[in-house]
Amino acid sequence: MAKLEDKHLCLIYDARGVGRSQPASLDARFTIEDHAEDLQAILEYAGIYDAVVVGHDIGALVAARSAQAHPQDVKSLVVVSPRRGLRPEDVKSLAVLTPASLALRELANYPLVRNLLTRRFRRAPQPYRDQLYYDFANLSPRAAYETALSASEGEPAEALQKYIERSESPSLIVCGEKDKKGAAEARRLFAVARAAKLATIDDCGFLPMLEYPGQIVKLVDDFIGSNGADRRSLQRPI
Repeated sequence: MAKLEDKHLCLIYDARGVGRSQPASLDARFTIEDHAEDLQAILEYAGIYDAVVVGHDIGALVAARSAQAHPQDVKSLVVVSPRRGLRPEDVKSLAVLTPASLALRELANYPLVRNLLTRRFRRAPQPYRDQLYYDFANLSPRAAYETALSASEGEPAEALQKYIERSESPSLIVCGEKDKKGAAEARRLFAVARAAKLATIDDCGFLPMLEYPGQIVKLVDDFIGSNGADRRSLQRPI
């Protein structure tokens, strides 16, 4: 973020139910659509009407939904380590393990979640790895479950694909070569894209922005600078 701020106005925020966006109100909802409207509200508050929105993992679904609902305010998308959401059976398992009173720091002791966290965060360098574990342990359980449930329902993932397929606005799709699921989804999205660039970072996992921040900064900066001039191009592993 600091490196991009040298040339661009950058905003980063905690989604509702995460970090400093807690506690959420009792009647708050945590669907992908709700997260997308939060993003739009932040852009409007900041007076930004030509945003390049960067979304990682489920955040890409949020970014796509916001761009789909408010195309006049989104110039382009940067999709990092895309996923199609959790499988419904995984979300059901998570529901059994997350009653409202159970802290996620306790949930992390369950093999299903512990293995998921280990796989997801193992390549993150310190001190970021510890911070990721801390952030997970302090998530709102309701926010985590309801967001995962919404992301698993299919419609948000379809919205991302439809945006990539139909939008004349350029998209940059970034994945790590070691992130098999993310790389497969990135290639699938690129194959149907109307105007997109695909960049695969060599020897990189699920967290490109932490594992190879310099490469991510260059990719995003070059993409913004070119304004997606090439309608479709493939960047080889770097």
